[in-house]
Amino acid sequence: MNKLFLILVFICFGISCSSQKSNSNKIQNILNEFATDSCFKAASIGIVIANTEDESELASLNRNMVLTPASSQKLITTATALEVLSNDFRFKTSIVTDGTIESGIVKGNLIVKGFGDPSLNSKYFKERQDVCKTIVQKLRKRKIRKIQGKIIVDTDYFQSSIPSTWIWEDIGNYYGAVPHSLSYKDNMYTLFFNSGKAGSPTKIDRIVPEKTGLKFENEVVSSTINRDLAYIFGGNTNTQRRIEGSIPQNRQKFAVKGALQSPEISFLHDLKHELSTSNILVNNSEIKALKRRELFSIHSPKLEEIVYWTNQKSVNLFADHLLFEIAKQKNEKANWKNGVNAIKDFWNEHGIKSNYQSLYDGSGLSHFNAISASYFNQILLYMHSSANQEAFLSSLPIAGKSGTLKSFGKNTAIELNWKAKTGSMTGIRSYCGYLKNSKGEVYTVSILLNNYNCSNSKLNNKVLNLLIKVYNS
Repeated sequence: MNKLFLILVFICFGISCSSQKSNSNKIQNILNEFATDSCFKAASIGIVIANTEDESELASLNRNMVLTPASSQKLITTATALEVLSNDFRFKTSIVTDGTIESGIVKGNLIVKGFGDPSLNSKYFKERQDVCKTIVQKLRKRKIRKIQGKIIVDTDYFQSSIPSTWIWEDIGNYYGAVPHSLSYKDNMYTLFFNSGKAGSPTKIDRIVPEKTGLKFENEVVSSTINRDLAYIFGGNTNTQRRIEGSIPQNRQKFAVKGALQSPEISFLHDLKHELSTSNILVNNSEIKALKRRELFSIHSPKLEEIVYWTNQKSVNLFADHLLFEIAKQKNEKANWKNGVNAIKDFWNEHGIKSNYQSLYDGSGLSHFNAISASYFNQILLYMHSSANQEAFLSSLPIAGKSGTLKSFGKNTAIELNWKAKTGSMTGIRSYCGYLKNSKGEVYTVSILLNNYNCSNSKLNNKVLNLLIKVYNS
């Protein structure tokens, strides 16, 4: 009886292994065929597909080749943040004074100390009350009616800087906003242009927020091309910004967005306005500072909510704030280098070696970032069995439903079955996530494509067809 049982077990095991090997071969053939497309004649391709159930690799192409991932790098940053900080971590902003409080009068300065919260008045958290109103309400609750000193923004938590590996065309535009100790309104401003007939100069109608601390040189012209081709140039060494390019002709209040160099200027302006509106007087007197003490603090949404928007809408600023905070949590000075080293160290400690992987930021904006499909695959497998699995997986856009994949794969077999972070730059596309196949099995899929020579729409269709074939395999 026991012999018969063992024979049956071995037969079933053999059939299972044979079936798995057959499926693996089928997927490998799908990848091989994909790579022969003329679109990839001069391209670099890295792909790894694995089964989450037993973490076995099913197929791959150039699994260890390091390639530019673009925004898929946020997947690594957010995964690390959830593991290092925990999903219920909250950023803090402290309201302190260096004086005494007597009869509703602050006999000192009122200081707002930022601790790197990227969510203050962010458009991604519209349901949260305006931070300036919150501060004023809490002051009024304490019956404070006058501040003898000044309103000060303390930005000493970390030094803000622009990575040397970001390109000049990016750093002045809204997606090139960098982390600050006190970030505000996504560290972004909006220029509203009025345009005339094609070839004529444009005029800046207004700027929001009103106080940016920047000066603008407008060289934008009106054009027959019906899209935004205006670019803002300028770094962190001066306050001058030059806007070049074109916007569609005959438009009113056409919006072009840029990166704030000093968001605390806009915040301070808005807070003073709110204090004035609420009849809390500020004398701006020079007063000898005493030991600081916290009056109250304001906290961000939970980390898992910030991670959600980071991946759903590919928010560079959020990802890079997480990078800085990861460095801080490792008891390091918060900067780009310490942040990426902390990420690599974390995964090294968990058996995912970062040899040959090059990271320069948390968002993926640097063209110098170079990561292999294998590295992405290992992190995807790790997070699939992590205690933070739910927070991580729910942050990923879903094909045909949400985020950056809302229109991708709609009305196809992979709709709702493909969760992934994508990345794009000129000549670069990446797709890293989880695919549930027709049998209900969940695969990790990491695809990195550099220097392809077809249109982006054609490339997306080729990747879509690849995923559908893997889904049906």
